[in-house]
Amino acid sequence: MVSALILILVNCLFTGIALLNTFGYEFAAVNGLLLVIISGLFTISKIQKTELNLIKILKNLTVLFLIPLIITLINSLLTMFCSFWDGLGFYFLITLPSLLLGFSLALLIGFYFKKFKRSIFILVIILLALIPVFEIYFFPQIYFYSPLIGFFPGNIYDEGLSPDLKLFWHQIIVLSFSIVMINLVYKKRNLLAAKKNQFLFEVIILFIIFQFLSPFIGFSTSFYKLENTLFQKIETENFILYYDKLTDEEAEYISISQEYYYSILTDYLKVIPSKKINVYVFNNREQKKQLFGAGNADVTKPWQYAVYLSAESWDNTLKHELVHIFSAEFGTGIFKLAAGFNPALIEGVAKAVEGVSYDFELTDFTALAYNHNYKLDIVPLFSGLNFFRSNPSLGYTYSGAFIKYLIDKYGINKVKDFYSSNDFEFIFNNKLEDEQKLFEQYLSELPSIAGQEMADYYFGRLSIIQKVCPRYISDRLADAYNYLEEGNLNKAEKLFTDVNNKALNYSALIGLSETYYRKKETSKAVKLLSANLKKFSDSPYEYLLMLRLGDLNALNDMYPIAELSYQNIIESNASFNLVFLSKLRLKLLDKDLLKNFLEADDSLKYNILIKLNKDSLDYNTIPSILNLSHSIKTNYKQVIKNFNKTFIIDNLESSYAVYKLSDFMLANGDYANARKYSALALRYKEQNPFYFAMKQNYNKANWFFNNANNFIKYINPDTTDVINQ
Repeated sequence: MVSALILILVNCLFTGIALLNTFGYEFAAVNGLLLVIISGLFTISKIQKTELNLIKILKNLTVLFLIPLIITLINSLLTMFCSFWDGLGFYFLITLPSLLLGFSLALLIGFYFKKFKRSIFILVIILLALIPVFEIYFFPQIYFYSPLIGFFPGNIYDEGLSPDLKLFWHQIIVLSFSIVMINLVYKKRNLLAAKKNQFLFEVIILFIIFQFLSPFIGFSTSFYKLENTLFQKIETENFILYYDKLTDEEAEYISISQEYYYSILTDYLKVIPSKKINVYVFNNREQKKQLFGAGNADVTKPWQYAVYLSAESWDNTLKHELVHIFSAEFGTGIFKLAAGFNPALIEGVAKAVEGVSYDFELTDFTALAYNHNYKLDIVPLFSGLNFFRSNPSLGYTYSGAFIKYLIDKYGINKVKDFYSSNDFEFIFNNKLEDEQKLFEQYLSELPSIAGQEMADYYFGRLSIIQKVCPRYISDRLADAYNYLEEGNLNKAEKLFTDVNNKALNYSALIGLSETYYRKKETSKAVKLLSANLKKFSDSPYEYLLMLRLGDLNALNDMYPIAELSYQNIIESNASFNLVFLSKLRLKLLDKDLLKNFLEADDSLKYNILIKLNKDSLDYNTIPSILNLSHSIKTNYKQVIKNFNKTFIIDNLESSYAVYKLSDFMLANGDYANARKYSALALRYKEQNPFYFAMKQNYNKANWFFNNANNFIKYINPDTTDVINQ
């Protein structure tokens, strides 16, 4: 049987392809698409003019259904199951309705048409496949539900995914439709023949009604639904901001930030967006995932002139996402993206204009990677979909730095032409291979901002296709942390342990250590992390675990060992944030306050740090004070009065602290002081890896001081619509 042979060959091939070799969602979705096509074409080939042998066809389809299942089960037994039950759930939820849908469509086509049955069937499949394309293009969402593959979570990879009720009910609808169609065509064929045209019309109307109701029953998200959820609105000269639970101050800060970035991007990119830009800010990742489809990533749809952000992350991503909007003016096609949908070019331009990574100047940050054995070949990076195969930190960093290098060398207009054509050699009159060599030489000659430890911290990560059971692990970790939050320590411990049995995981280790600590088994938590610390060498998790291990030893009254952990972090200089956190802990240890601090809630931690600054400023405490004040929602003026002392900017710690203080002032509408302190931070220049970010912060604070009131003159407290006067 040709159909069976195709399924065998394709599924044997899947055993060597990342994600598809796992008995889970991707495997089920791809086989769902295969089976809907194969079952339909097979059924059409077996339909007889005089008699329809339904039982025989269903027996053959059962064999086709079992082939992928048997192959993946054998492969999983030889390698590893992520979750047998998740895999089985996805397989039956997705592939069984898909198979029966193909079968039922073939029966309908066979009933209505005497000729061109295969062509008509393929046309119907294409039309069904185009519906999600329509939704993604015209609707806000990047996810979709489809009878062909069940569910697609979006092109932005969110790891957590398990069978859920929404998928279950969607597939029940598909299954019910298929069974009803099969029953009508097979058992009530004569009755149907009398009302042939009426029945077809009713099926089409039913399908249209389902699509219309889809946003209301949760299978899609229309702009009407989104804007009724994010119902508050602020409109400025160039933007409309939609949100739900932001405070008035937060919403106003975002609105003015949008206009600031608009002004600098207009000047830098030398284009003006042809439409007013809509910005949607979700309350949190969970709401964003439900309504939009990518909980962990902020996303732009340039063709819609729409940006989709989370309240927790907008400040770090707004400028980057707005570059995508501006690039629509020199993008191509109906999606207004880079020619050839080149992802390295799309993200590279946005990253280059953004200019920073983790507060480091982008080119310096890339040189850190290049000069410490984290190299990425530019030529394949800018070819096809290789961007997605790379470590994300490296992919974004190298593509952005290379585009920044091209902008500095050839000018922004040449880079815009490259974006529009994707023809490097024609635009720059040079081969990409030769330009790569010049770029790498440039990187090799830049002074290093830090050593190997920092390179490991930022770039020693796995790409998604290198991870073991990413969906299973992400989903179980979410459940485990929920149990931990609820105080169900036994269930949390079981799930964290299950994850670590699949693949040693940093988040699972941290969660398990916290579970042991809450069970009053601190020594067990220390032993757990000590035994696994070296397994995370040359990765960021080594230093994060080291900090956690120091804290656990301090909680266990093992202060000399804790002090050693903090000193190791400081000496490694893998992360400036970890360094100042370690210095803070050493200060607390010196004051005999460390254990009290680690055991305290956020409010008490805040008070402890405030007392440390009573007589003189401790710069290493200031970033933590600002973060804690936000967490416990302390009044801005109450926070600021703790810093009414003279700041002496003579080292990196003091400069960085004042930089963060300035940013805090800006977010709270204190533009005069934000400008003052942003300028103060710039006094320390020598060996300051954050100087470029600090300069950007000064420019922003200065712009706010001079221009903010020109954009928002009056806010109606009843509607929060802004009226420009």
